Amino acid sequence: MSKVDIEKVLSKVNDVLPPQPAIRLMVKKGKPGLFDSKLGGIPYYPKDMEYPRGKNNVFANEPMVLLAQLNFEKLPKLPDFPTKGILQFYIAPDDLYGMSTECCGEALTRQDNFRIIYHKDIIADETKLLSETEIPKYMGEEECYLPFEGEYLLSAVETEKMPATTNDFRFGDAFVKCYNEYTGENAEDIWELDDEITDYIFEKDNFPDAIVGGYPIFTQDDPRYDDSIKDCDTLLFELNSVYDKEKGIDILWGDMGTGAFLIPRKNLKELDFTKVVYNYDCS
Repeated sequence: MSKVDIEKVLSKVNDVLPPQPAIRLMVKKGKPGLFDSKLGGIPYYPKDMEYPRGKNNVFANEPMVLLAQLNFEKLPKLPDFPTKGILQFYIAPDDLYGMSTECCGEALTRQDNFRIIYHKDIIADETKLLSETEIPKYMGEEECYLPFEGEYLLSAVETEKMPATTNDFRFGDAFVKCYNEYTGENAEDIWELDDEITDYIFEKDNFPDAIVGGYPIFTQDDPRYDDSIKDCDTLLFELNSVYDKEKGIDILWGDMGTGAFLIPRKNLKELDFTKVVYNYDCS
């Protein structure tokens, strides 16, 4: 099958799984401000709010760490995403980076050792926000595991229409369906196809530093094969492993993995972040 033919099949896949608007983010070395979109560092946090703490293992009742912060007032607009406010992702620094130890199904939505916090209205008066010295810190003796040390700026590179990735749980069936319609064959599984086809489509996946919207790129399998979380159809945020010695960037999820947060589209529209799948995996 020629590359031209494969592209025609992929074009049909786009009709089944339409490309989704996404904000591609670039990780940059620098000193982020309190209100910036960033990784790590000092979070924007009102003094009158209870600070997020873990619920499981040795990090139970211990303060979580800011993984990422997105200021939607400074980011390009995406359909159904917030147009204002700050969205934050906190994790406990355990050996699964705060992900559920059950690693599958509805357990991935339990915000025990991770937490999603949305600040709808941003307080400009910094005297009402926690300062660096007031942010609770883990003081225990257990080893802390985090994808990176320090802090990084997140800069919006571009807004794009992102096609479905090959690791999305819906892609395989969609591709086989379109392939059979195009060729007249009766393949039942994507792995039945010639290596030149699968190699070509898998090589098309490209890993941005970080992304909001679009489709997730998992290192292994999409956890949404489980019926209990299939409704988490929208990528809220994903951070990949990024290493650039010259730029001083070193982000590593285990063995070159990725961390992804997914939410039902209807919940996102309502700014309800109580059901979010958090999945970390690595090769």
